[in-house]
Order: sequence, then structure tokens, then C-alpha cells
Amino acid sequence: MTRLTVLDTTSAHPEHAVIVDLAHPDEQARSRFRRRTGFAADAFAWSDDAVPSVGGPSFVLREHLGWLAPDAAAADAVDVVKQISFLQKSDAYDIDQFRISYRHHVEVARRHMHTLWQYVQYDVVRVEGARAELADGIVAVSVLWFRSTNDFCNRYFASPEDQAQFQSEEGFLDLSKAFSFVVTSHPSAGPTDRPASV
Repeated sequence: MTRLTVLDTTSAHPEHAVIVDLAHPDEQARSRFRRRTGFAADAFAWSDDAVPSVGGPSFVLREHLGWLAPDAAAADAVDVVKQISFLQKSDAYDIDQFRISYRHHVEVARRHMHTLWQYVQYDVVRVEGARAELADGIVAVSVLWFRSTNDFCNRYFASPEDQAQFQSEEGFLDLSKAFSFVVTSHPSAGPTDRPASV
């Protein structure tokens, strides 16, 4: 399994982190999801779940691949946008119903987000470390990659109709409690570089 640890400072990442995500350098990209978040985060550390948590909260996650970027090596690592979304389920769904709808969301994204380059879903198995209570209710983490800042900022959905269709199929989520961070991976990690893949 995978560990995702929320860091208060960019210098506090675990020694054995495979990837460290920092705020994306593009202001327009960062501002796309500028709203209340469940916790402050200067960085995120991705590692195998055997690595002790340093910081917090620290999520132990089970990975489910939507799809991987077919041409990851050809991209400009500085321009790639990675969106990390922390999700809570709707009260109308139990956890099993949520996960069925969450898996189906991969196909919904394929239909309506034509520039979405890679999509990986994670089920939250448990939360550990400092301030774990800040993660109460978070049942999943989605990680979406866009090949360029332009795709993320200007071509997130294929059309307004696609956006409307996409949003009509999000009833399994409590969107009032969902929040996202827009980041880039260091040192220049590509989207297919994931703890589960090493």
C-alpha cells in the first residue's frame, strides 16, 4: 500500500519518500481550487506505507489505477499539473456504494475530461500521525494529472456540456467537504513514478 503524508514544511519530508509534491509554480493553476481546505499543507510526501509517518495527517491508501499517462517521459516535468483531491462520501451512500460509484467515475472522466492525462484513485484504509482528526470523513484521494498548465487551466473539460454531464454524476460525493491541492512533483517525478510502482 501507499502512504501520503501532509507536511507543514517543505523541509520535513520523510527520508524515504519516493515523491514530494510542492505547490505548483503557476499562480493561475494554484488558484483554480483556492477555497477552504481540511488542513494546511506546504507539501505532500508519497512513500510505501512501511515508512513511519512524519507530520500529519498521514493516509495509508490502497491504489486503484484508472489509467496511466502513455507518454510520461515526453512531458516537461515543470509544466505538468498534479491535482490531489480529498473526498468525502455523500450521506446518501454507504461506503460500498460509494466505492462502486467512485470506480465508475474513471469512465465518466474518460468521457468528459479529454485532456486528463492520468487518473489514479486511492481508497483510504486508515489515517495516522499528528492531527489525524483533521482527516475525519475522508474516504478517498483522487490524483489527476494534466500534461500542461494550459490543459489544466483552459481545457479542464472538453466543453460546457461535458462539464455539466460530469457534474451530474457526482452525487456519490459530498462536494461541500471535498478539497484539492494543485502541485508539482519533485525532484521532477513523472506521473508513472508512484510508490506502488517501485
